[in-house]
Amino acid sequence: MKGHMNRKEIPVKKIAAIVASFALSTAGFAYAEEIDFEVVHKIKKNVERLSDTKYVHEARIELTACGEAAVMHLAEALNRPKSSPSFKIAVLEILGDIKSKDAVDAMLVTLKDKSASVRRSSARALGEIGDIRAAAGLKEALTDFDANTRFLAVRALQQIKDPSMADTFISLLKDSDMRIRASAAEGLGDIKETRAIDALSALAGDDNDGVRLSLAKALGKIGSREALPTLNILLTDRNMEVRRTALWALGQTKDPSSIPNLTRIAERDKKELKITATLALGDIGTPEVVPILKSQLRDENTDVRLAAIKSLKKIGTEDCLQAITGLYKDESMKVRREAVASLGEAKSAK
Repeated sequence: MKGHMNRKEIPVKKIAAIVASFALSTAGFAYAEEIDFEVVHKIKKNVERLSDTKYVHEARIELTACGEAAVMHLAEALNRPKSSPSFKIAVLEILGDIKSKDAVDAMLVTLKDKSASVRRSSARALGEIGDIRAAAGLKEALTDFDANTRFLAVRALQQIKDPSMADTFISLLKDSDMRIRASAAEGLGDIKETRAIDALSALAGDDNDGVRLSLAKALGKIGSREALPTLNILLTDRNMEVRRTALWALGQTKDPSSIPNLTRIAERDKKELKITATLALGDIGTPEVVPILKSQLRDENTDVRLAAIKSLKKIGTEDCLQAITGLYKDESMKVRREAVASLGEAKSAK
């Protein structure tokens, strides 16, 4: 009889446990729903506070912190008929900070807003998000009468890195706005458009230093030997930063025909250019650059010797690594540390 009672008690206990577990899980679900409701309520409240100059700063911080949870509510509020330009700009800036692609469709509407300030903020935020779906709308914005909107639209397209925009970027290389020419050049570099090298090369004579700097960056990113004639022209540019970037770009082409020019600059030019030329020789990395880099280990400037170590480590042959060991007794502690660290990294990589 006793055993019979125990068999009856077991299912009862199991049922009780199941009921208790269900009650707890239901309570937990209800609690989660309650928390979600509180979060949504807080988001909606902060969205409305964006219209109040007294609370807008605090509201922006809290909405940005909410991240994706706030996107739907911000997108819904963005294109309300009576929303002020300042409200729309605040929403756009938050969406740009959150970088959610879910808001792109709503943001594209603001590219045609009657306020130029809103259109600028829209282009800027769409660039920060970088969604290819915005490319067509941003391309339309290139005809905007507001120069700043046009520039921000080009920069946004540059950030999106859509290869289909190559022809658009090429056409913009002749724009009257130097900011647009520079962004178009870098956009072509970002998508590595080799077809654009001839059109880009025309910028070597541009009056604006920033445009020529963007040209050098673009040619380096493309990394084609077809860019060598233009890069060699930029080595004599009046702006030292343009010359320095052209040296880096020559390294990116990895063409041995650049070695004589790079060697000349590495051995006899200003410190900043010597450093970049030494690093570019390491990027080319052919056996014939090794003796040149070894000689740079004896340069009187610490930073040049450090650059030579980095280049020799990058090439990584036994001969290169052996040359670095000779710097264990260098007068500069920075050089000694770099030599030890470089050899340690080389050994661990084997």
